[in-house]
Amino acid sequence: MVEAQTIFVLISSFILALVAYMIPKKMKKYEIYATSIFAALFGLLVDTVLAIKYKFYVLDQPGVQIPPLVGQVILYSATSIILLNLYPYDKSIKSRVVYILTFAILAIAFELLSLHFGFIKYREWKLWYSALCYPFLICFLVLHYRFFQWLVKRET
Repeated sequence: MVEAQTIFVLISSFILALVAYMIPKKMKKYEIYATSIFAALFGLLVDTVLAIKYKFYVLDQPGVQIPPLVGQVILYSATSIILLNLYPYDKSIKSRVVYILTFAILAIAFELLSLHFGFIKYREWKLWYSALCYPFLICFLVLHYRFFQWLVKRET
């Protein structure tokens, strides 16, 4: 029998991938590719350190599980596509701060759903740690995207 957390991560991954596919794209295909890989690898690295090394939380079950791993890669990649394509690059600082905080609140809401369905189980971690981290992670992803654009521009 398939467990609730596995169903949750698969349905969530499908929905976010569909949204990422459907939204209007400002990014070029190679930018989507590079930033998606970066987001997935960075997310998996953070989860490996926090969940496996320090045991702050558990994703799905202890150890490496294939459905959650696939879900994480899809969730991180799709989220980066959505976040970076909708980001208000040419708007005011206030608009960008509001966007980052709104996206962070959505990430916290998703984390709460993940808690509810048992996809994530806290040990030493607290939700407010995530609330403090998400704005910085979002900014880091935007900075990585800008850095990647700079590298490409420099090479052409």
